[in-house]
Amino acid sequence: MSRRDIAPPEGAATTTTEVRVPFFDTDAMQVVHHANYVRYFELARVRLLDEHHRPYTEYVAAGLHFAVTRVEVGYRRAARFDDRLRVTVWLRWVRGASLGVGYVIARGAEVLVVGSTEHALVDGEGRPRRIPQPQRGELAGLVSPRAV
Repeated sequence: MSRRDIAPPEGAATTTTEVRVPFFDTDAMQVVHHANYVRYFELARVRLLDEHHRPYTEYVAAGLHFAVTRVEVGYRRAARFDDRLRVTVWLRWVRGASLGVGYVIARGAEVLVVGSTEHALVDGEGRPRRIPQPQRGELAGLVSPRAV
């Protein structure tokens, strides 16, 4: 990940979700276990769809899912029990059957984690499916014009 991944590009639709780190997300030193940041990504990603596109439950009701095909996490600083984190998420790109998502997790002004995920739209049997054109157009409208 490069320095440009520290913030969403200008013009991208974003959502910021607040997470108060629960004790059970931490290890014996009260530091957030590395895998939990991926869970925080998912919370924010689902909220992004709710706020800017359509509830993810509509995809599920249609027998479709955005399966994770890639995860990249860059750890800069540790989060700890009871920290108040902000998870900012945006769409990086949208293609025929897939999309890319960017994330920044911060505590106050301090960036703790940057990351990205890639997803393929699949049916209930796990077979890839094209994102229906109306939804693909809506999703593409959330991507920064600078990212294209």
